[in-house]
Amino acid sequence: MSNGLILAGLVLAIFGAGWLNNQLMKNYIDAKFETVNTRFAAIEARLDRIERQLEAIFKPVLPPRS
Repeated sequence: MSNGLILAGLVLAIFGAGWLNNQLMKNYIDAKFETVNTRFAAIEARLDRIERQLEAIFKPVLPPRS
């Protein structure tokens, strides 16, 4: 009886550790994706600002009508 309980406890501990490790990895990956998304948003904001500045400097000028 006690051998069966020990074996059941061992199996549950192994599966529990695997599940916990899976949850920790999921949280770690989610945090990394959030960091990457934040950096891409910052880069996109900078590129938008640069694009507006370049458009202000190099405004297209239509030739005069004759």
